Amino acid sequence: MPHDKEHPQCSHDGDLQHGHEPQGQEAAQVSQAVEETLSSPNPVMPSNMQVVPVATGPIIAGFPHCASFSSTGVPSPCEGQCDDSSSSKEEANRSALEALLDKKVSFLMNILLVYYHRKESISKADMVKFVIREHEALYSSIFRKTCRCLEVIFGLEVKEVDATNHCYAISMKEGFTYDGIHCGELGIPKIGLLMFVLGVIFMKGHRATEEHIWEVMKQTGICCHRKHFIFGDPKQLFTQEFVKERYLVCQKGPDSDPEKYELLWGPRAYAETTKMKVLEFMAKVHGTDPPAFPSLYEEAQLEEQERAHT
Repeated sequence: MPHDKEHPQCSHDGDLQHGHEPQGQEAAQVSQAVEETLSSPNPVMPSNMQVVPVATGPIIAGFPHCASFSSTGVPSPCEGQCDDSSSSKEEANRSALEALLDKKVSFLMNILLVYYHRKESISKADMVKFVIREHEALYSSIFRKTCRCLEVIFGLEVKEVDATNHCYAISMKEGFTYDGIHCGELGIPKIGLLMFVLGVIFMKGHRATEEHIWEVMKQTGICCHRKHFIFGDPKQLFTQEFVKERYLVCQKGPDSDPEKYELLWGPRAYAETTKMKVLEFMAKVHGTDPPAFPSLYEEAQLEEQERAHT
């Protein structure tokens, strides 16, 4: 069942106009639960949260814009004016700051996933109060990176729904009617993973062997015969769940000996997304822009023009 597109608005005092307890109180409870979980050696969210700490581990390393703050412009404390005697100390301070900010991103991602499940919006004030805390000056960097990671890993979008009170709603990518939360044990959105597979297929000429897909997926820490700590059984997800939902087609490869299978876009993928949207997604994953893939970009543009005339 897809999430509703409408989200409750934040009232002027920061609470949700909703029949539940105030947003600030809920955010505090979620914040405490997630913080305790992130500090645990074996993180498992309480059953009523239905989400685990996810912004850690090898999957982040597979996405350039979700790897580390070291590439996102955290300012150096001395801004190039350090002498040799202090450079090592400043570098240590910088590394400590990057680690702290990465933890803030992880923390905020988990809270936003909880609010996605609850179909509730969250205010900037509560994000600062319960996550950013004394690092409010870095709120924009933390929030921007969190939104990027939510998009490329889970296929979720964060949109402002109340400009006055700076309230944000978390929703699945526009056009999609499926988020995959009912597949697997943790109820984690899987649109990002689906978009990634669609992108791999598009970049391979509209059809890709399973072997090729697994070779690419290994770069994100997802392996064919190993249960993933976030997404569960990836082979079952690709060759059964996405096929059952008609986002993918799995068929025998032509003239393959031994027998090999390949994946193609399914009818639901063609109906709910476009080559351009998938290319834009893959460009974000690679930390670049769609024109960086000239032949694919040209093909996507032609499809956009054809759609505009139909």
